[in-house]
Amino acid sequence: MKLHLLLILALFSWPLQGAYGAPPIEIKVGAYLFAPFIKTKQNKPLGLTPDLIHLLNQQQSDFHFTLVHTSPKRRYMDFDRHLFDALFFESKKWGWQEKAVVASDVFLHGGEVYITAKSLLKDQSFFQALEKKTLLGILGYHYGFADFNADESWLKAHYNIDLVNHPSTLINQILAKKSQIGIVTESYLYSRFKQDPTLKSKILTSTIRDQTYHHTILIRKTSPLSINQVNKMLQKIKGNGQLTQLLQTYGLSDKVP
Repeated sequence: MKLHLLLILALFSWPLQGAYGAPPIEIKVGAYLFAPFIKTKQNKPLGLTPDLIHLLNQQQSDFHFTLVHTSPKRRYMDFDRHLFDALFFESKKWGWQEKAVVASDVFLHGGEVYITAKSLLKDQSFFQALEKKTLLGILGYHYGFADFNADESWLKAHYNIDLVNHPSTLINQILAKKSQIGIVTESYLYSRFKQDPTLKSKILTSTIRDQTYHHTILIRKTSPLSINQVNKMLQKIKGNGQLTQLLQTYGLSDKVP
């Protein structure tokens, strides 16, 4: 009797598994503070990265993306420890050249600019000869003027630079004239201008970029998610307009500048 019951249960359960398929494979996405891509409010992650994760999870059911917190400096060690297998809005030249990762198609462009406290004595020439200025950057970030070397000791040996943990701290210290020049992400700076229109009158922004971003998604080579699958996901949300709409909510564009 028990054997008959087990056989009946097996017959009913088999088509149920076939109808719904296997559970989605979890893909852990490393994310570090890099506004507007990732920020926190009351310890809750917010920004473009969590929103893109949500959008990709809506678009398909084979994979389920989850966010894992890391830091700009710690992300390489956390990757080596297999705490995550993917990073969004990343560039392979930001210290990933020797890592076992592959990059998706570029899906967003952006950049970083120099800022200084506005003064009648300053113009665009003030942003020249950076080695003669006091600089302020973000710990763990890669900068074009330093050939993308993010090592803190190297940076301080070659430049008169201080490093902070948050772009809001950087802007506040530049306004307080604790450093002459800061390097900040355009998207973050413009979001601050939007929040506080008076801020623009206090800051001189360079017309040249320190670097131009070519944002991709990086995936571990041994991940069950292939780079071709990633590119197809990106093509789908770009083709149906969802990527453009998402970027526009943050004042960004997927158009090549």
